[in-house]
This record gives sequence, C-alpha cells and structure tokens, in this order.
Amino acid sequence: MKLVFCFTGKTHQGPIRESVQDYIGRIRKYAPVEVIESKTLRPQTREGRHVILASDGSTLSSEGFAQLLERQQNAGTKHLFFYIGGPEGLPAEVLTNADMSLSLSSMTFNHQLVRIMLLEQVYRAFTIIRGEPYHK
Repeated sequence: MKLVFCFTGKTHQGPIRESVQDYIGRIRKYAPVEVIESKTLRPQTREGRHVILASDGSTLSSEGFAQLLERQQNAGTKHLFFYIGGPEGLPAEVLTNADMSLSLSSMTFNHQLVRIMLLEQVYRAFTIIRGEPYHK
C-alpha cells in the first residue's frame, strides 16, 4: 500500500519542513510514500481510499488508527490518500470524494503543524503494528 499525503500549498522551510522530511523518511521504512503539494487540491483518481483531515471528523486512538492502517494493508488497498487543507479548508470536490473524515483533535491547528501531527501518527501506527518500542 502506498501512502499519499496531499497538502494544500508548500511546506514551510525550517523546523516544520525538517520534521516533515524526518517523518517521511521514517515512514518509508514501512511503506512507499508520495507527497503532493498543490495550491489547489483535487481528488486523486487512482484506486484507493481517501481520508480527509477535519476537526469535526472521527477521532481514533493511536491504537485505533494503527488498526485502520493495518486493515487497509490487509484489504489490499493500493493507495491510502490523506488530504490536509489550508486556511480555507478543502475544496468541495475533495470533501465529497472522501471515504473517511478523520480528526486529530477537536481543536483547530495550523495546517502546517497538522502535517507533522499526521505524519507522526502514521509513523507511530506502523511501530504499533510491528510491536516496536516507539509507542509507549
């Protein structure tokens, strides 16, 4: 399963970019990764499942999120797409194409920080699946 992270706009230089690159490198030990940064996101047409990040989405524990990833892997999902909007949110066509809306918190966070938060949770999920000591 290939993980595709679809971000509105470019990731800022500095610590945020460094953290994003660090987690992407970590995740690549477990699965192929693609990052799409676009001024205007569009739903991807490749076969797969589409997850949008929204403050009003479903909440999962880290273990629950790991189970979600593992189920998608076991089901043979080709691509798992994650969409993070910018200050204006996500385009309507991305919202209507989503298979799932996921919330990392009921609070609203800067879209640049959410990138790091999502990537960290994906990395954590893989360590949970593999029984590695990262998740405590």
